[in-house]
Amino acid sequence: MEFKYAVFDFDMTLIDSIRPLMVSANLIAAEFGLPEVDYDQVHQAEIAVPNCTFEKLWEGLWGRYEPKWFEAYVDHMTDVEYKAMELYPGGRETLETLAALNVPLGLASNRNYPREALEALGIARLFGAVVGIAEVERPKPAPDVLIRAMELMKAPAGETLYVCDSTGDLKVSAAAGVRAFSMTTGGHSAAELLALGAWRVGDELAEIIPLFRP
Repeated sequence: MEFKYAVFDFDMTLIDSIRPLMVSANLIAAEFGLPEVDYDQVHQAEIAVPNCTFEKLWEGLWGRYEPKWFEAYVDHMTDVEYKAMELYPGGRETLETLAALNVPLGLASNRNYPREALEALGIARLFGAVVGIAEVERPKPAPDVLIRAMELMKAPAGETLYVCDSTGDLKVSAAAGVRAFSMTTGGHSAAELLALGAWRVGDELAEIIPLFRP
């Protein structure tokens, strides 16, 4: 068995988060008189900043960020975004297969409270450790969320696989001393991800399952 523990990124690794982010961004736009945005605009703004936070995303879309936008999002927009979320094909089956193999699962995300999104998708029960940036000092590409998830799981770096998608995530894995299985779903080519330090690269989440089988 190559690995004993798996820690996942969330956005663009487990879900295509562009459509839900577009939905919530346009609710912000409608409420605060900002220009409406489309899928491609959100995608470009999201991949322009590795490990993009809401603040950086909205700043990329509208050239500025105001805290009242996030307050409105938390107050009455999150449920709408969560309803628009869908796991990538094979994602639920992959997570359930790993859980059946008794692989401890963790999540390390640049969302403030990612457990809420996991609960909306009906997969929170599969994760023993869920860490967002509200619980650590620094967001990604600092390694804090990954390191904290590993601490909660009591997972040694050498036995942990970090499943992620962005170039910034590769900085996270390197700083934490963890090998990264990088998904091409984040908009980066396999060649680019390998050149930047990915241990392996894949197109579908199911490709990680053999790495945990005895």
